[in-house]
Amino acid sequence: MELPTPPPELARMGLRGIKMLATADGEFHDLERGLMNAAQKHILKTDFDIDELEPITPDELAAGVPIPEFRERIFNACLITALIDGEASEAEAKMLDSYAEALGVSSPALKDVHRLVDDNLLLFRFDVARRSFIGQRGRAFLKKEGLRGISSVIRSLLNTEHPKTAERYRALVDHPEGTLGRGYADFIRNNEFSFPGEIGGPPEPIVFHDCLHVIGEYDTSSLEETQIASFQAGMLKKDPIFGMFFMLAQFQLGVQVTPTTGPEKHQVDPEKMIQAFVRGTKVNLDMCTAWDPWDDFDQPATALREKYNVVPRD
Repeated sequence: MELPTPPPELARMGLRGIKMLATADGEFHDLERGLMNAAQKHILKTDFDIDELEPITPDELAAGVPIPEFRERIFNACLITALIDGEASEAEAKMLDSYAEALGVSSPALKDVHRLVDDNLLLFRFDVARRSFIGQRGRAFLKKEGLRGISSVIRSLLNTEHPKTAERYRALVDHPEGTLGRGYADFIRNNEFSFPGEIGGPPEPIVFHDCLHVIGEYDTSSLEETQIASFQAGMLKKDPIFGMFFMLAQFQLGVQVTPTTGPEKHQVDPEKMIQAFVRGTKVNLDMCTAWDPWDDFDQPATALREKYNVVPRD
């Protein structure tokens, strides 16, 4: 995903709008401040004093940001700001409505903020799951695999063993050291996870995520999971905001979206989150939806990082 740097004055206008959203509920949370500073450091390449930013109305923001692409990016930043402190407030949702109208932005993610405010968590979970990498990957997998893919997913969700599938994945341990296949097999064994086809194993569409742990060099702690989820959101070509919503729901709001992992609260570090997201935008392929790890299991992980432009973490 392209992430061009805006002109400094336009960036300043956007930051003023984000700050207004952050303080709409009467509090400027440290996480909101940290998010704005991280955006300056890793995206905007600016160094404005957050405390000196003047208030701005939705109409003033719209007048100062005429370019639709930057309007959408500012609005998405406001959506993330509304959730980064671990809750969505009615005041923030109302301001988001005002921003959407003034900026001419139509965002399905705004409906999900209102669902959170209204405690309509069932629809929130469903919408985020289908629009984030989970739904996008699942649809691509089922389109490619057809009936075999459907039966594979159903077996996994029912926690049913499928020896043929399991043996196919277990055989990756015999790949040469340094290859993605061996790295994936070692990742599964070292973390005491199960292979697809084994009891407790993940659905096959999720294998790419564990492979990105290997290629992206992220471990499995909660903080690292927030980063790999942000990394994945950055590489999404469609609806990256829902990749971020997935991560925030699962690890900051305590709202479970994935069927295989329980939710947590207050695990996000704003700077690490933004840094991982920007890293994901540099990847030259949407590896969440357009990549089949089986095409690369025999390749060295180092070569794949170069091939797909997975830049070093730091």
